[in-house]
Formats: sequence, C-alpha cells, structure tokens
Amino acid sequence: MSAHRVAMLTLALVITAATGLLAEVRAASGAASGAEPEARAGEGRELFVARCSSCHSLDYMEMHARFGTRALWEAEVTKMRNAYKAPLNDEEAKAIVEYLARTYGPTSPAASVSR
Repeated sequence: MSAHRVAMLTLALVITAATGLLAEVRAASGAASGAEPEARAGEGRELFVARCSSCHSLDYMEMHARFGTRALWEAEVTKMRNAYKAPLNDEEAKAIVEYLARTYGPTSPAASVSR
C-alpha cells in the first residue's frame, strides 16, 4: 500500500473517531437531534450565553467538560480577553470562569454522564 493511501486511510479513521466522539457528546448533552445543545443551567449561564455563545458553539464546552478544570477555563477566558478582545470586564470574566468550572468541569454531573 502506498504512503498516500495509508495517510488517507488514517485521516478517514481519525475523522470517523472524531465524529463518533461528537455524537457521544451531543447525546450526553441532550442534543442527539443534531440541534445545538443549550448551555447548562447554573448561576452565570445568562452571562456566559450573552458573552461567549455568539462566537462559540456549545459543543466546544461539552467536549472540554471531561477535563475542563478551573485552570483550563481560567486560561481560556484569559486568552479570549487578551488575544481575541472578548468584551469582558474582570468581574464578568471571573463569573464566567466560575460558571464553566462548576458546570463544565470534570466533577460536574453532566461530565460524569459523558465519560
């Protein structure tokens, strides 16, 4: 088998695996219909939706919920503010990190379901 064919087969397998993982995440989040999942309930949800979901698919949060520690969410929010100029003041950034760590962290009830 040629190197090109092996590379193409490998790429196809990676895409298939990623598609399967996304389907698992969607099913665990209640979005098995293919519709965008809703942000998980919790204090800070409205701020998160208002400031973050205009640029981000919620699939991103669901995929990171398995390992989304407070440190990861702090780094992500800081990156969004500094690199991408997300319109968040310090108080809003802190509230969003709290929301993400609590509702999309590895110890959140929904994250346990998706494992």
